[in-house]
Amino acid sequence: MKKIVSLLLIIVAFTSCETDVKFSDPGLQGRKDNLIWRADLTTASFTPTDPVDPTIGELTITAYRGLEVVTLQMPFVVSAGVINNDPLEFSYGYDAAHPENDDDIVVTYSYEDNGVTLEYITGAGYNEGEQQKGNAQITITSYDPAKGTLSGNFKFNAKYQGTSDIVPENVNFQEGAFFNIQRQ
Repeated sequence: MKKIVSLLLIIVAFTSCETDVKFSDPGLQGRKDNLIWRADLTTASFTPTDPVDPTIGELTITAYRGLEVVTLQMPFVVSAGVINNDPLEFSYGYDAAHPENDDDIVVTYSYEDNGVTLEYITGAGYNEGEQQKGNAQITITSYDPAKGTLSGNFKFNAKYQGTSDIVPENVNFQEGAFFNIQRQ
């Protein structure tokens, strides 16, 4: 009888110590202006840009957190995977030697509240009057064409696109990562 009671107590103890774990898989997160920023919802979409080859186009990753939206756009080939685990095959960013290619990627950050939108952009569409247009780097470290899932890293400095003097002039994301985002 003592063994049965002891066994029941142990079972009750282990079941009461159960913890619900919440995973954010898939997801996108980073350090926005040195504070942790994690998206509530992340999506990825592919838009063909080559009329001859529909596998060549633009990949857009969009992450939402409350009133904030981060968008990463880059050229992409749907049929190609990460070759020999070499993420450099899918690395995009500012290259001082070839500034004409700087618009290959576009990163935006926006915040909207009470009808007022603050928009920050790097790459194509930047504020022409600004001296510096910001910079960004996106590296896809894992892509499975069969499943359509991708993972990678990013960082960027996006410049403010308005005329207000009371908002920060740029938004900085560092140590950004996205994991197992499903391409649609």
